[in-house]
Amino acid sequence: MRIVSEIMRKCCRIVLLILLLAGGMAVGQDFSFKVKYGMIQAGHAHLTLKVHDGYLKGHLNIESSPWLSKLWSLSDSIKSDYDIKSGQLQSHIKSIHEGAYHRNYEVHFTDSNSVLINGRERVLATQGLRDIPSLLYDLSRMHFSHGDTLHFRLWDGQGFGKLELLAEQSAGPSLLHPFAEAGWKLIPLSSSRKSRENRIQLTLLLSETFPHTPIKIEIDTKYGSILMQVIMP
Repeated sequence: MRIVSEIMRKCCRIVLLILLLAGGMAVGQDFSFKVKYGMIQAGHAHLTLKVHDGYLKGHLNIESSPWLSKLWSLSDSIKSDYDIKSGQLQSHIKSIHEGAYHRNYEVHFTDSNSVLINGRERVLATQGLRDIPSLLYDLSRMHFSHGDTLHFRLWDGQGFGKLELLAEQSAGPSLLHPFAEAGWKLIPLSSSRKSRENRIQLTLLLSETFPHTPIKIEIDTKYGSILMQVIMP
């Protein structure tokens, strides 16, 4: 049980920090995901993206399964407002509840050079910031070419980092790969020290059709393999 709890914690950290739920959808739709560790149902995630008057309202929520919550509870969420035309975040509210670890961030982007984090002002000399929900929306509307390298600045809680994704086209089943699915694979090119220590490898599969929708997310770690798959209505 302790191993499963550790897997779930690392899985959800990846979700929030490295774009596990990258993908897109038609405006106004919801997607639910199931998270499995081997045959074990470890948790679920829910993503909502809605556009109103040129602004994207995004909400991502991740929770452990009821049985796992009795051993180790998890409930992480992100809510944000994003100006689609300018490509800039307006607000970002993040709540982290992972076992005994609790953190909350309320962030408001006042202009291109400053930001309020839990009421405290900080200089922010960069533009074009996205968080997970706003990045998902932009990815859903992109036209990929095989071999493209995509560059983003991804905001997370109280700071941002660079994110690079390699786009590869998957043609579907073949003699050598009979279970392959057609679509676009997005593979992170950058990694952190912790992800290297845990030998984390991530592959995200998006639909070939436009706007792109998430199909499957596979994560391999030194602890085992994790599968996140969209639950179709």
